[in-house]
Amino acid sequence: MDLNSIIGMLTAGNAVNDMGKQFNLSGNQVNSVITAALPTLIGAMQKNTATESGAASLANAFASHIGDSFNLSSASLTDGGKILNHILGKDSGNVFSALAKKTGTNTNQVSGILSAIAPMLLGLLGKGQKSSNIGVGGLGSLLGGLLGGGSSKPASSGGGLGSLLGGAMGDKNNNGIPDIIEGMVK
Repeated sequence: MDLNSIIGMLTAGNAVNDMGKQFNLSGNQVNSVITAALPTLIGAMQKNTATESGAASLANAFASHIGDSFNLSSASLTDGGKILNHILGKDSGNVFSALAKKTGTNTNQVSGILSAIAPMLLGLLGKGQKSSNIGVGGLGSLLGGLLGGGSSKPASSGGGLGSLLGGAMGDKNNNGIPDIIEGMVK
């Protein structure tokens, strides 16, 4: 499993165009929001694995969403909103604003799209964890691998998706971690 395959699974079929209609966006704009947001969401989840309780909570979330339907047009925005609040914490508004600015959308559209994909993203990551037989202690490495790094530390700025992650949300100290995500754990 890699980030491109996750993006492909989340954006397959007509659901992206249906979601575009729901949020008054084109399918390409919906794809742009999803593509720009995934490294940030995965990076925030990786930050959550820094503590045993955070990793255990994330593993439970993965397990509880493994059976979720992969249909953006019928996703529970309420459930997704709760997931985003857990993943992003108090900085969710800043993340939504930065993504809206980057993708030429507005914060309500970003919030809605991310709320729709959040349960499915957890389900996909849960399936990846299960199929790779990765325990709670290996979640940081699983998520780091998706971002271009393999350790429990966030991806470095040495190119690839780590650079995309930093570039999408601002990375003043060039460590590959968006400033918004770094602020969540300080």
